[in-house]
Amino acid sequence: MHRRSSLAGLSLGTLLLAGCAGAPTDPDDETADRSATEYTVHQLGDSFTEPQWATAGQPTESAGVVARFESRDELRWLVDDRETTPEAVTAFVDETDFSSATLLYLQSVGPTGCYREIVVDEVVIDDNAITATASAVDTSEEGTFCTQALTYPSAFIRVTGDDLPAATRVTLTNGSGVTAEIDADAPLIDPDTLAGGVQPDGNPPAVPTALDCATDGFERHPTYVDNDSIEYGTLTNDDGASTFALRARTPGDAVDDLTFERGDEIEFRLVNVSSTYLTTGNEHKYNLHLQTENGWEEVRGTTGDADRLPYTDIGIGQPPGEGFTWSFELTEDGLLAGHAHEDDLTICPDLQPGRCRFAYWGVPDGHIAVQFDYVG
Repeated sequence: MHRRSSLAGLSLGTLLLAGCAGAPTDPDDETADRSATEYTVHQLGDSFTEPQWATAGQPTESAGVVARFESRDELRWLVDDRETTPEAVTAFVDETDFSSATLLYLQSVGPTGCYREIVVDEVVIDDNAITATASAVDTSEEGTFCTQALTYPSAFIRVTGDDLPAATRVTLTNGSGVTAEIDADAPLIDPDTLAGGVQPDGNPPAVPTALDCATDGFERHPTYVDNDSIEYGTLTNDDGASTFALRARTPGDAVDDLTFERGDEIEFRLVNVSSTYLTTGNEHKYNLHLQTENGWEEVRGTTGDADRLPYTDIGIGQPPGEGFTWSFELTEDGLLAGHAHEDDLTICPDLQPGRCRFAYWGVPDGHIAVQFDYVG
């Protein structure tokens, strides 16, 4: 059954700063002027919580993540929770003059609990980019016992200068020696690390000729998605940057098997994978389609006026790492349960075997969808 629609997972703001409430921050921020570049490093401490950017099952293979913030507003999801954000972190952000500076956020991974800081070796500005070299480091003294658990240290870098270039590239090394050049324009969460799948392999189990309902006065729910603007799995903006990712799976199952039988549970998860706050509509703005010889057809409808099914025009702010999760039982009633128009909608004819599509039309820059096979 559609038991609930809720924000997906743990807030990334909490996730990124999870170790900071009781962790040491650097009270004497390091300020440097190298290669005519002024920058200040503020250590955010460490966390034992695996962040969503980490490579699933093999986090030490990831060098880390880099994000860039050009305004105080872009950071509100990360530092505005007064109960979890240390005052020193909030003060550092509030002291930043974004008219002449930018903030970089770096997080990496260390093999033990003694990796608590990100050491910045160099920051350079040229005509093309801000470039930096940094690494996760063991801050313990000789002879210290280090907890044998992965830890995720992080830091802010405030870079000051006139007409700062838009590009940012950081050569980041994790505590296991893995090094990568990371572009701050890359998604904060790699869509490839998200659980679930996008499209089944092979041919659909069936392709019905069309969906024919014998109920008098039945009208199909309008299809609000545009096939020409649909992106499967990951949505990008006009600049080609990833914004949202959508995945389908069996709840709690690590296997990306997108074939389902009648009565099975299916889960769809929409996640903001970018490093900025994005806005969606409400969670009810989706279509449920079946591929027929006439193309993609909505399986739901109403015996009333389908064009009069209202959807509230509200905006919901989605911090990085958050979004919606939908869970359904694959039955006629289960696919309707929990929807805003549950009492008005019906599925007619009954669910037919074939390739299905869940398409969400409440995102900016187009529409996003995933497919799955229903074998009955």
